[in-house]
Amino acid sequence: MCDLLAPSIPQRNNAAKVDFARILSHFGMKMLDGDCLAAFVAIAEARSFSRAADRLGIVQSVASKRLLRLEDQLGARLLDRRRKSDVHLTRTGRIFLDEARATLAQLAKAERLGVNLARGRSGPINIGYIFSAAMSGMLTGLLANLRTLSPELVLHPRLMETPAQLAELAAGRLDIGLVRPRPSYPPGCRAAIVHSEPLKLCVSEDHVLANSASVHPRALAGEKFVLPQFHEQVGLIDSLDEVCRAGGFELSALTRTDDFVTAAALAAAGEGVVLAPASLATLGIARLRFLNIVSLNCQISTALVYREDAPDFARAMLERKRSHCTGD
Repeated sequence: MCDLLAPSIPQRNNAAKVDFARILSHFGMKMLDGDCLAAFVAIAEARSFSRAADRLGIVQSVASKRLLRLEDQLGARLLDRRRKSDVHLTRTGRIFLDEARATLAQLAKAERLGVNLARGRSGPINIGYIFSAAMSGMLTGLLANLRTLSPELVLHPRLMETPAQLAELAAGRLDIGLVRPRPSYPPGCRAAIVHSEPLKLCVSEDHVLANSASVHPRALAGEKFVLPQFHEQVGLIDSLDEVCRAGGFELSALTRTDDFVTAAALAAAGEGVVLAPASLATLGIARLRFLNIVSLNCQISTALVYREDAPDFARAMLERKRSHCTGD
């Protein structure tokens, strides 16, 4: 391979005049040896072959051979050996030293990344979450735990409704999901309820019930309800049915929306009432009041779902959380 460089790179006795950019232009033609780079950096920093060899844990002759191999590979002298008492860098060596250090650092980073990937402690983690998981702090806690366990993870959280998350989990495009509980989950996934909170009735500040601390379901007969997350066949719709049964009435009007924020805004504007998680209050939406619903234990839950082939350390953390929440 060195013969390929001969026509365009000066020989060793003229190496000090070599343009470093021309040397770099030939890097794609060969692979630099990390041991040779480490020997050069150690000799350059120690200004001594013997001290560099001690630092590397090798004999002096090996350090010298590695340096010669690197110089042959580059087609340029990196050290001026005319002074036996002290080692001096050539102009090319001085320029190349920073690049060699950076390359060694990158090699170390690549090695660490490879080991971490093998152990499941690095690389991307794709996380789906429903909006209320962000409001309640569940998403924040999950991300913080993952970051604490492995600072080199690349976290990719995505706001998605439950059906979309389950499809992505089944396809292997999500590793973890924070979803509304379901009777069953995709094959190869495990799940546990990790959070529950009360459902509140959200009304406009101008609503006739706005000044009530709590309301009985029968007082809601004839109300127009706004239903967020209407694409879901279970979950919030079940709670709304429960309120209707407890109040002894059937829905007279229903407005469907995609999300809680839109539903809350409609309720605040007097366009209906909404059943929503208590954590929605953290958004501070103007003109919106939150009322307790008496005679019912209306709760809305969040489930943590994860693929069984998720990275080892993440799966172990999720298993601990699952066991804690389910009492296994």
